[in-house]
Amino acid sequence: MGQINLTSQLKRIAYKDTSLYVTSPDIYSKIPSETVIEYASENSGIPKAQMASAFYALNQTVRQFLLNGHSIELMHLGYLYLSVSAKAVEDEEDAGAKAVKRVSVKFRQNKKLRNLINSNVQLVNELVKKDDDSTDPDSSTSSANTGDNNGGTNSGNNNGGTNTGDDNSNLPPSGGDDGDGVI
Repeated sequence: MGQINLTSQLKRIAYKDTSLYVTSPDIYSKIPSETVIEYASENSGIPKAQMASAFYALNQTVRQFLLNGHSIELMHLGYLYLSVSAKAVEDEEDAGAKAVKRVSVKFRQNKKLRNLINSNVQLVNELVKKDDDSTDPDSSTSSANTGDNNGGTNSGNNNGGTNTGDDNSNLPPSGGDDGDGVI
């Protein structure tokens, strides 16, 4: 079972004219593409140079499809697609490209991935921070499973990592590994 550490911070919410606690996941690290290539190579038996070449070609293909307005299915994960943020305008001539403030790439997970995450991830409160990012030691907790996890059944034998039935023994630690076999 995986574990996601959560941090709650007291933040000023201007439109509500109040301060509320906002919870977000701790991001352990950004895994560089070289590490992804290395692990994919080890897990697939494909030589690292060939995997890097395929990864580069896939990267270029995804980029080109997105730049041409296509959405892209990522097998068993979900979809990448373009989204625009545009201001609402009264006149038709001000609408369209003139109204667009930002174009961004979004990801929509598929139901299978969402269910896998919900049934195989434990949420843990790590600490509470104030607006000035100082830690209040009295507010620090380590209570397990504070979110709605929905339980779930693990299947397969993989001896550590997220138990999906696949052998994930070659996956890198996610930064929260404390040696107990839970990544």
